[in-house]
Amino acid sequence: MIRKILWGLLATGVAGLGFALFAYSQGAAIPGRKLPPIPARLTPAIEAGDSVTLAGFARTRCRLLSGRTRRACYEDVLLQLVERNKISLSMGTLDLMGQREAAIRHFGHDYSHVVGINAWSPGENLGEVYLQCTELFQSGCYHGVIQAYLAYEGTDSAKVASICQDTPVIRESGWLRFQCVHGIGHGLLQTYTMDLPRALDGCDKLGNYFDTESCYGGAFMEFVVGGRGQSHHPHLEVPPRDTAAMDHSAMNHEAMGQTTRFKVRSPGDLLYPCSVLGDRYLRACYQNQAGLMVEQTGLDFAKVAAGCDTAPEPMRPTCYQGIGTYASGVTTRNAEESIRLCSLGNLRYQAWCFVGVAKNFIDVTANPDDGLAFCRMLGPREFATACYNAVGEQASVLYVPMEKRDTVCMKVEPQYSQACRFGAGLTKDRPEALPRR
Repeated sequence: MIRKILWGLLATGVAGLGFALFAYSQGAAIPGRKLPPIPARLTPAIEAGDSVTLAGFARTRCRLLSGRTRRACYEDVLLQLVERNKISLSMGTLDLMGQREAAIRHFGHDYSHVVGINAWSPGENLGEVYLQCTELFQSGCYHGVIQAYLAYEGTDSAKVASICQDTPVIRESGWLRFQCVHGIGHGLLQTYTMDLPRALDGCDKLGNYFDTESCYGGAFMEFVVGGRGQSHHPHLEVPPRDTAAMDHSAMNHEAMGQTTRFKVRSPGDLLYPCSVLGDRYLRACYQNQAGLMVEQTGLDFAKVAAGCDTAPEPMRPTCYQGIGTYASGVTTRNAEESIRLCSLGNLRYQAWCFVGVAKNFIDVTANPDDGLAFCRMLGPREFATACYNAVGEQASVLYVPMEKRDTVCMKVEPQYSQACRFGAGLTKDRPEALPRR
């Protein structure tokens, strides 16, 4: 009897091993083994730009894995496409993967950022590579391309900004221009190994309000994720031209704390680094502060809101807007849950939290309709007015032609049309119900 059981177990084990080896030969990832390449049988799909087939393959390939190893498996599929110079296809595949799996949507910005970082190589035309990205997942691909370029070229932020200006398609789109200079902020902080004041000084050299503020935002965003060791840094095969542009492949939180003169974190101070920076940086800083507060409060949004309540009074609306941005991200753009989290804060500033949610919905997809759908869920007139005004503001960045902005606002209920039009720059008549900062 025991012998039959042992033989049965052996047969099962052999069958399981045989299945695993067969699955591996077909491109499936097996726990504990090196990730396999994309099978040659998928070459026609790659050449045809068939993102549906590739997204299905990615899901099948990585299904036996979990956690970080599963994320690494998905990332590897995307990067194998990038290595074949199929950047747009990689982003299209990521889009479909995200539609099918909430966990991918949750880490979508990370995936898109990695695609961008690996999309550009020294010697390639930056503008041409940049334009192969898409706005998917808060335009992380665009940011990554600029970050990789700065890592190789050094710290001349004005040089990169000139590329943002000189590339016609980028120059003519406020949206693409924003993503370009925002990426400079990411790249400067990466290059200066988390020395935030030095990176912000590099942003100051860009020379105009739009570019410097956009750059500040990128630097602060990098300060949040980089301080957690979550940022993705370029791996360059060619030595950088500027010795300040380091190889960050081995960078981690502990190492960054040792190499920078500026503290990466200040436990006990919910408002750090905003609490130690000059006034001109505060708007961009408080816009990102919620992401740092949760490291001390956990995902207790009532405590995060209470932290914003201790900020300088002029910065509290901006801090609450940052709560909305973070709530949108942590709930993977769940409208009902985002509304609940925003409602935990001070009633005086809640409208700005809803503004942050609406703007983030549009940031992720570059589609104003997503923001409009959220605004329709808000009851109090003040909240809805602020929300529709925010959609108009996003439309003004997305679209230069006034008629396109008008098309967005025509979808708004008549009682809130003026709010959208005011935000979009279509009228100078400020709605009475629009709260002031």
